[in-house]
Amino acid sequence: MFSIKETIKYGWHKSKENLELVLFSTLLILAVGSLVGGFGDHKEGLNFSMLGFIGTIFLIIIRIGYTKIFLRIYDGESPKFSEIFQEYRTFWRYLGVSILVPLTVLGGLILLIIPGIIWAVRFSFSFFVVIDSKTGPVVAMKESYAITKGKFWKLLGFWIVIGLFNLLGLILLGIGLLVTIPVSTFASIYVYRELSKAKASLMQTPSPQTP
Repeated sequence: MFSIKETIKYGWHKSKENLELVLFSTLLILAVGSLVGGFGDHKEGLNFSMLGFIGTIFLIIIRIGYTKIFLRIYDGESPKFSEIFQEYRTFWRYLGVSILVPLTVLGGLILLIIPGIIWAVRFSFSFFVVIDSKTGPVVAMKESYAITKGKFWKLLGFWIVIGLFNLLGLILLGIGLLVTIPVSTFASIYVYRELSKAKASLMQTPSPQTP
């Protein structure tokens, strides 16, 4: 079982080790996100609508690339900044999971609230699965549900800590997000990889033979 404290420490150390790449890629994400939000503030005019639409697509692509870069760093590889633009082939799969997961969680919240919270946690790694293995949205959701089995309360605590951590970054004039976003991304990937390893180990354990 992972330690929340250890995940944050891991994220901090990895961010420092890859400071230049982490800083520039996070700056890009924040800059494009701000621009897209700015376009959205202008309700009038077809030009602003088109720019907002194009900006949103671009933002999704670089978010995919951003996560892929962090996954590769975790795996001991040395990605380059330019790779943040190269994961466009995963766009439709990522878009699919970005629609299905929130709709599923919303359905659970409408029903009895508690199912929505449970599903939000159980499907929280679907995005990582899509980017990591390039599977379809439904398969990714099933995989996330499988690797999080029996870990609900620990994961709920983890996501609450991550949420508060990024809120702190936002409160610090937004500049703190340059630290909290990469640290929390590395921390989330750490948990994702640990859960995946645990599932793989269980699947490889031979079942006891009956005499």
